Amino acid sequence: MHVKIFERGILVGSATLKNLDPPMGVAFGPFLPTPDYARDAHANVVEGQYVGDRGLVLVAIADQRGALDASIAIEDWADVEFGAQLTLFFRDGENFAALFAQHPDYMAYFTSCANGS
Repeated sequence: MHVKIFERGILVGSATLKNLDPPMGVAFGPFLPTPDYARDAHANVVEGQYVGDRGLVLVAIADQRGALDASIAIEDWADVEFGAQLTLFFRDGENFAALFAQHPDYMAYFTSCANGS
């Protein structure tokens, strides 16, 4: 799923949520900042150090779903090997399930639970 991250209507970046942690209701993927992204204003973690909950001013929008009911965290590393990562912590498990029920990570987790693994 592709999401765009906005602060007061200004696009600060986007991400494709490639990975999930289904039991925790978390989705994450590489973050691609725009020129309006400011590491000191938007990132929660800079170079591995927690600097505050800066995601409170941000909104995640999915193209066909609208605004997502999720807390937003950006982890930003200068090292290109790590880059920047967007993590969404969904507040409602039903919303998470509706968005990701067909995702391979979601299906694998619930298949293993059903099989007692």
